[in-house]
Amino acid sequence: MCIDFSDADDDRYALDGWAYDNAIMESSGTDVVTYDTELGQFVSNLDDPRLERAANLIYELKKNDCIYPVWNNGWQLRGGQEIEGVGIKEGLTLFWLRGTWAFTGTVEEMSQIWGDISEGELMFCPLPRDSEGDGNHYVTVKTSGYVIVEGAQNPEGVALLASCDRFKILDPTVVSVDRKQLEEIYLWTDEMLEMYDHVHDLANGDYTVVVYDAGLGDKVDAVVNSCKELGRLATASTWAQVKEANEEKMDYYVGLLNEDVDASNS
Repeated sequence: MCIDFSDADDDRYALDGWAYDNAIMESSGTDVVTYDTELGQFVSNLDDPRLERAANLIYELKKNDCIYPVWNNGWQLRGGQEIEGVGIKEGLTLFWLRGTWAFTGTVEEMSQIWGDISEGELMFCPLPRDSEGDGNHYVTVKTSGYVIVEGAQNPEGVALLASCDRFKILDPTVVSVDRKQLEEIYLWTDEMLEMYDHVHDLANGDYTVVVYDAGLGDKVDAVVNSCKELGRLATASTWAQVKEANEEKMDYYVGLLNEDVDASNS
């Protein structure tokens, strides 16, 4: 579908945005660096064939001019840095990976970017599964929380905000209010809501990939990003090339990370 749609001469590219390459890599069912609970250590997965298959998909998309060339636009998306989604309404972009919050502004604002939502010009879909995998859709999960500065004058407000986030997930009444907003304020169509439910069910199953990001430390995180942000490279790179460029650094920095973890646990 991406190859059939894309035509660089007509400025049509299947993929745009900042997040699709990370998401494709993570949808493989693992991440570049994960925590092995049996070993009690972080481990590099650069030799995992699942990651290689995901990286090869990005390689083929890039080689076939299916990815908007941010590197030719001053390292910016089609709409610059301020507006995401430019190209969808105009029929120049097929897929744009984004959280659903990006589609909950005013109907006028959203329709100017994404197309007329009330007329069904915007739709959701899940990321593709690994064609040689176990048949499950995997989704990224991250640890989250709140920090509060020492001496803050309203710690109760932080606690209340955390409680609100919790109730948005657990309380059926609050969930129904959110649903009503999607239907009546943001004018999501029945088809959008049905697909939203379907994708939400896929994303909240038992198949999750924990992503630590900057929690791994600056050094490891930088190497992980260089192994995952393949769609943003100026030239297409094979997984073999990516491994060759990063494997030695990865092993070294993951080793230092595990030393820090051991020291903190002792």
